[in-house]
Amino acid sequence: MNEIQDAIRLVEHGDVEKGMSLLDKIKQTAQDPEKFEIAEIYLNWGHTSEAMKLFNELLEKYPGDGELLVSMAECCLDEGMDEKAIEYLDQVSEEDDEYLRALILQADLYESLGLTEVAERKLTEAHQKDQKHPVLAYALGDFYLRQGKFDSSLPLLKVAIDEKAEIEDVTLRYAEALSRAGKFEESLPYYRKGLDHHKDLYSLFGHGVTAFKAGEFKEAIASLEELKDMDPDYTTLYSVLSESYEEEGALTEAYDVITEGLKRDEHNENIYLQAARLAYKLHNPDQGEQWVKQALELNPTLIEPLLRLGDQYIREERFEDILSLYKSLAETKEEIPLMYWHLATANKETEDYSEAAKWYEKASLLFTEDPVFLEEYAYFLIEEGEQKKAKIILQNLLSENPERDDIEDVLNRLEDF
Repeated sequence: MNEIQDAIRLVEHGDVEKGMSLLDKIKQTAQDPEKFEIAEIYLNWGHTSEAMKLFNELLEKYPGDGELLVSMAECCLDEGMDEKAIEYLDQVSEEDDEYLRALILQADLYESLGLTEVAERKLTEAHQKDQKHPVLAYALGDFYLRQGKFDSSLPLLKVAIDEKAEIEDVTLRYAEALSRAGKFEESLPYYRKGLDHHKDLYSLFGHGVTAFKAGEFKEAIASLEELKDMDPDYTTLYSVLSESYEEEGALTEAYDVITEGLKRDEHNENIYLQAARLAYKLHNPDQGEQWVKQALELNPTLIEPLLRLGDQYIREERFEDILSLYKSLAETKEEIPLMYWHLATANKETEDYSEAAKWYEKASLLFTEDPVFLEEYAYFLIEEGEQKKAKIILQNLLSENPERDDIEDVLNRLEDF
């Protein structure tokens, strides 16, 4: 019926009122196939109540017709009538051509209601009826992906790709499943192929993270920079993008990115800590200290990340940075053994021996069985003229490790004390 196409063209060209009036006129005298076509148009345009009237009218003439039952279920879903939608879908016969479509729709509905076991059962039933059907394989594979069952998802999504499912994001979903399963290098070609045909924020981020984990830092940077241009408020990108620049040795760019991220997300303590770490690495301890303080204002319990940062500085022999790092914890009443040790080491290496002695003594009350600390403390005591205390510690260490000839040599030199 050419008049239906005329109505569609009117609406598409902006003359909505005239187009809808023409459809209303056509349906009055339309035959059943045209009524179904008009109902589908109403449904697609969001005129659900009008669509339901026509589908109901047709169902009275063709009770049990699968296509009509599924269409009515879709209308009910649009109207938030979930239970009614299930009633219609349950009426679709197993012999009906629309039965598989009904199962997929039921699965989506049950999943949205939190009934994931029922949803899985419906999708599995559909897939078992035709295991090479690309859409059914995709539906079940995508379900497993959303549920975090990546190993189950992968072979199904691969079937959907191999059988050439006409689904826009199937390649990207397979790439995501590979990445989430830890197969980063294998995932990247699928991300590249998928993004050539379809780009969305979520997939660009997934590609960037996957490239980072695969060690392809330039590729990660390119994808995440594109994402940032598309949506600078996609705040989770900044941390990964900054780390990618850092891995490339571009510390200034890494710092600029993470501070830009702070402007977009002022309530993420981890970004402050990342900014602090980069500030210290760029030899800007004052700014680093400020970032640490701001992180602690957001979350006063952020002790562990600070201690990990302190460990890193000890390994890198950045002792001045350690002193700056822990200024932000100066007022805390909490007992923090590792901080005491870090401060003792840092003060010793920066030749503030009285401060070092204070922190070593605090730490010694807590690291009573840590041989690495005890050995360091003993040698500090020797340097400070506390040979008797050092001798006791070293004797205990030697009794625990009699093969330590170096400790025995030191004890022999301390025999006069």
